[in-house]
Amino acid sequence: MAVIVLTAIAVIGGVLALSSAAGPSTRVVRGWLDECGLSGVPTGTIVAVLGVLALVAAGIVAALVPVPVMAPVAAVAGVAIPLAALDGARTRRRASAEQCWPDVLDAIRMAVRAGAALDDALTAASSHVPRDWAEDWKRVIVDISRGGSVVTALLSFRASRAESIADRVVEALTLAHELGGTELPHILDDLARSVRDELRIRRDATSRQSWVRHTARLAALAPWVVVFLLASRPENREAFSSASGTALLVGCAGATLVAYLMMSALGRLPTPPRWVTDG
Repeated sequence: MAVIVLTAIAVIGGVLALSSAAGPSTRVVRGWLDECGLSGVPTGTIVAVLGVLALVAAGIVAALVPVPVMAPVAAVAGVAIPLAALDGARTRRRASAEQCWPDVLDAIRMAVRAGAALDDALTAASSHVPRDWAEDWKRVIVDISRGGSVVTALLSFRASRAESIADRVVEALTLAHELGGTELPHILDDLARSVRDELRIRRDATSRQSWVRHTARLAALAPWVVVFLLASRPENREAFSSASGTALLVGCAGATLVAYLMMSALGRLPTPPRWVTDG
């Protein structure tokens, strides 16, 4: 019981600290949560939910396996597992949004080929823009409609997206806008074909690497299932509750975390390098 109380105090303290924090790190966390699809949920609420999950996990494990060190380990797992799930959702959302680029380019190309100016073509492509960067795209349209420069608005969009495909698209559009001419539809057609091929290759590679991620999850879970089974016997619980047993479990928890992070890194495809850097 004392372990659960100490864990609860640590979790509540962490919740209060993160909820009241301010600064660049908080903005980074908020941006990460928005990319996970939680833009409408306050940061404090998310942190509080994570704290509750940590306490619930610690309480359940303490009731099933009365080994003092297991409750804090379960509390950490109760936070780490939802965060890993959110990061997976973020990766899927980004990949899904990137799949829309060829359709956006095709919409711009058809509008330009029909005789529309570039700003009108950008407006016509709004219906093909994914929800994840609809606000950034809308900001481009609003800036242009208020008399702003097309190039400036596109550069702002590129800075907000900060990805290699956006770099290539914005560079092609700004160059065509500054130089003029009739080659923009052909440039957009070639660019859409190139982006479509690149996304298909990355999608195939990601599916082939998925077994590494699944193996990492299974390898991280299996030893702890064995620990729970061993801790069901009183003599094993006494051994785990000793100083050496506690050190062993803490070391195993650290090794599990390091191994999982390493396997996840090996199974993750590298992010394509950006063509330009906004600074």
